[in-house]
Amino acid sequence: MSVTNSVIAVSSTSITPGFTLQDTQVSIGIIASLVLLSGVAVSIVSKINKISFTVDVIQETLKLHASNAEKIKDLDKRLDIHIQDYVNYKDANLLSHNGLNDLIEHKWQRSESEFNAIKQNVKELQGFLNRTNDFKVRE
Repeated sequence: MSVTNSVIAVSSTSITPGFTLQDTQVSIGIIASLVLLSGVAVSIVSKINKISFTVDVIQETLKLHASNAEKIKDLDKRLDIHIQDYVNYKDANLLSHNGLNDLIEHKWQRSESEFNAIKQNVKELQGFLNRTNDFKVRE
């Protein structure tokens, strides 16, 4: 027995217009993902901008501190000069003071010897006057 199969060719011209529920879910998922990614990108960019601003502030602060360090270094040099001037002035005054003390001591010793010589001469004169004129010495 012979069996024949028959094949019917049907062309479907029916196209469903619009989106299906599945297409809508996929498109909503894509939009939500894009919004989420753009939010993450905005967050990353804002953090990078904040870091950049902080770095700029730090650079300005470092420049200010470097300027202040130069001023302090200059003041330190000036202070060293003034300290050295003070030490030199103090040393000169000490030398002058010690020199004057030595000079006074020398003059005092010389004057003391002169006073002793004058005292000796006065005693000799008193002795001579006492022997010759009955001169009395009052003290």
